[in-house]
Amino acid sequence: AHAYPPGPGLYGDVHFDDDEKWTESASGTNLFLAAAHELGHSLGLFHSANPEALMYPVYNTFTDLARFRLSQDDVDGIQSLYGPPPTSPGTSVVPTEPIPPASGIPAKCDPALSFDAISTLRGEILFFKNRYFWRRSHWSSEPGFHLISSFWPSLPSNLDAAYEVNSKVTVFIFKGNKFWAVRGNEVQAGYPKDIHTLGFPSTIRKIDAAISDKEKKKTYFFVEDKYWRFDESSQSMERGFPRRIVDDFPGVEPKVDAVLEAFGFLYFFSGSSQFEFDPNA
Repeated sequence: AHAYPPGPGLYGDVHFDDDEKWTESASGTNLFLAAAHELGHSLGLFHSANPEALMYPVYNTFTDLARFRLSQDDVDGIQSLYGPPPTSPGTSVVPTEPIPPASGIPAKCDPALSFDAISTLRGEILFFKNRYFWRRSHWSSEPGFHLISSFWPSLPSNLDAAYEVNSKVTVFIFKGNKFWAVRGNEVQAGYPKDIHTLGFPSTIRKIDAAISDKEKKKTYFFVEDKYWRFDESSQSMERGFPRRIVDDFPGVEPKVDAVLEAFGFLYFFSGSSQFEFDPNA
């Protein structure tokens, strides 16, 4: 079974496989548990790293259906999106307020705002800044604002770069000479790894920005005024790189903080400036 995140059309729909043995008991795949998990995705929840959570990515065949209750992790996740329930019958739900701007907290309307990293994640866009990130979904006009540690407790703050490889449903996150692989709310085992395992020379200390082209299966890494290209199929850095950013991306500032692909264009962020680049021009 699988589900689409909230949104118009097929978004929010849940699909159940005909060849799966769906049951009302613990034998086979329990329809109630599978449906509840997938509906969590339909409501906007990611996978959880908590093995006791309904949103844990691995199906638990030993769940006691008679005593099943949502874990606190599931409750916290859904309430972070929709707010807590009324305190008493008849009390209207007051939407939760976003974290107000304060010392050390970035303000999204600040004209001088810059981003540490930007990545997509299952159709959403994540904008990272300091200890926080904005979560922009096409089904909501107002982006959510969260602590990085509230979704990924083991990740550092002040990230350098991030990008999603759609074929793996995985986001790779960089800080200094280390990088992590994330699926939903779960940091993958075996990480962090050293960036030099990707093929960078020892002189490279950090990555400034990165983006993966899902059609060509190439990932572009931007470091100072140069960029490298990584082949996702062979898992190796391509020959002939690095190349100068100004030679292949004319009009883009040579120091890139973040990059995003949307609507067929690449959007480069450098400080508070944004540059639109047509890769097909």
